[in-house]
Amino acid sequence: MNYDCPETLPISRNEFSQIHIFKNIQFEQLAGFLLKCSVKYFDNGETILSPASRQKAVYILISGLLQMTVESEKGGTFSLAVEPGQCVGEMSVLDNTTPCATIIAKEKSKILYIPADTVLSMVRFSHELCLNFLLMLSQRLRRDNIIVCEEQHHIRCIEENAKIDPMTGLHNRRWLEDMYTREINRSNIGHFKLVAFMLDIDHFKQVNDTYGHLAGDLVLISVAQTLIRSLRPSDMPVRYGGEEFSIFLPGATDEQAKIVASRIRNNIENMSVTLNDGTILQVTVSIGYAERIDNDTVESLIERADKALYYAKENGRNCVSKNCGGGKFELLR
Repeated sequence: MNYDCPETLPISRNEFSQIHIFKNIQFEQLAGFLLKCSVKYFDNGETILSPASRQKAVYILISGLLQMTVESEKGGTFSLAVEPGQCVGEMSVLDNTTPCATIIAKEKSKILYIPADTVLSMVRFSHELCLNFLLMLSQRLRRDNIIVCEEQHHIRCIEENAKIDPMTGLHNRRWLEDMYTREINRSNIGHFKLVAFMLDIDHFKQVNDTYGHLAGDLVLISVAQTLIRSLRPSDMPVRYGGEEFSIFLPGATDEQAKIVASRIRNNIENMSVTLNDGTILQVTVSIGYAERIDNDTVESLIERADKALYYAKENGRNCVSKNCGGGKFELLR
C-alpha cells in the first residue's frame, strides 16, 4: 500500500513527524490506523470541543491555532493556546468522561480527527504511543502545578495586600479581626497576659483644616513609622481608622505596658513632620490601655482601652490612661 498517497491517508509523512504524540514512532507503524481517521477544517471562532460534546475523540492540530478554556466550579477561567503538533480531547477518551474544556479555533485550522475507538486501539498496539501520552500528561501536570502555585501565591499576595493600610503600611481592620481574635483566644486559653492600646492623634482635625489633607497624610505616616520603631517585634499595631491606632501587646505586664505607652507618647511628642513648603509640624497622642481579663473578646478588650483613651483626652491629652475596671482610671503623664 502507498501510505504517502493523499487519497488514502488523511495526513502526510511530514505532518505525521510534527505531531508530538507520534514522536519516535515510524509512520508505517500507525498508517493502518490513520486510514480510519479524517481531517477537519475549522474557521476562526468555530468550536471544536466543549463540555457539551458527546462524541469522544482526539483532535490533533496540524496547522492553525486553537484556544483551550477551562472554567472552574467557582467561576474562574483559565485559557491556554494550543499550537500545531499538540492534541486535545485525549483525557475524555482515556478516562471516558465528558470534556472539561472548550476548544475554539483562533484562526483557520486543520485538525486530524481520531475517533475514540481508534485511539484506544493505537495505544494498545504501540508501546511508544502509550509512553508519549504518559509523557504529555506528565508535562501538563507539571505545568498545571506551576500555574496553581503561582495563582495561589498571587491570591495570597492580594489577600495580604487587602489587609494592609496603603498609606501607613500598617495592618488594617480586616487583619485585626483575624489576628486579634487568634491572639485573644490564645491568651484566654493559656491564661497569658495581653494588653490592648487605643491611640489617637490629638487635634488631628486642626492639622487637616489648617495645612490640608496632604499634610494630614504625612502626619499619619510619620506616626505609624514612629509606632513601629517604639514597639517590640511581637507587638501588633493596626491603623484602626482615621487618626486612631490600636495595638495588641502579647505577654506584656502592666509595668511593661506603661513603659511602652510612655515611650510611644514621648517619641511622637519629639517627632517632627516637615511639609513640602518647609513648615515643621509637631503632634502629640493620647493613649488608653486595658489588660485582658478572663473570657475577653476583641471587642470587649478594645472597648475598655477605648474608654481609657477618652479619659486621657478629657484630661488634657498627650498622656496615657489605664482602665483599672469598675469605672476607675489611672492617668500617667
